[in-house]
Amino acid sequence: MTMTTSSKVLLDPVGILLGLIKSEDWKMLRTLIAVSSPDCFRAIASSIPSISEPGLNGTTILHAIVRHNPPLDIVGIIIMLCPDMPASRDGLGWTPLHIAACSNASPLLLKFIARAYPAACDAQDEEGKTPLHFVCEPCSILSEDDRSSKPQEASIHHEAVVALLSESMHAATMEDDEEMTPLEHAIMNGASLKTVKLLQSAAAKTLRSRARSTSTSPSPETNKRRRVSLEDGFDCS
Repeated sequence: MTMTTSSKVLLDPVGILLGLIKSEDWKMLRTLIAVSSPDCFRAIASSIPSISEPGLNGTTILHAIVRHNPPLDIVGIIIMLCPDMPASRDGLGWTPLHIAACSNASPLLLKFIARAYPAACDAQDEEGKTPLHFVCEPCSILSEDDRSSKPQEASIHHEAVVALLSESMHAATMEDDEEMTPLEHAIMNGASLKTVKLLQSAAAKTLRSRARSTSTSPSPETNKRRRVSLEDGFDCS
């Protein structure tokens, strides 16, 4: 008996998983994760980057889901079952945090992913851009269909900048391949004065911290980034 295309799809767990994500059927996705054993889910999820489908390009399930601004509990379950995924990169050098930042994800989701893997805040893609660059240079990786059904804000979301800087201020001083920092992109894209001052403060604190580290000891070990939280005297006003 010849298997039809529809039958193949029904028997394809990866296709089902990605289909639920694309349709944003979070209730059914929770059910699917619940009925799958951890090992089974990890096996399905780990096979996604090897699929040569157009648009996937080395993406993981975490890359795929964060562009849809999913509920935090689902993201938490995926990270718990696949703890290496927040550090993963697709074919463009994007981490899931890059994807979320470029998809107008909520500040809560950005904070959640950044806290799971703070180093992603400073990760640069093939063009030298960090997630903070993406937040300060509004873009969208949504398809044309998604864009028509989900109008995107053109302005820079101040709370998204706060969410990323709360896990690492270092990215505020990093330049992309155009030799531009997130602050310069923010100014060019009409960021509010509040956001500009926040980025300036973060950059200044990072440079002072770097200068202190250099002056106290020339050892490379002292130049490792120290995470500074918003509660550590960081003025967000």
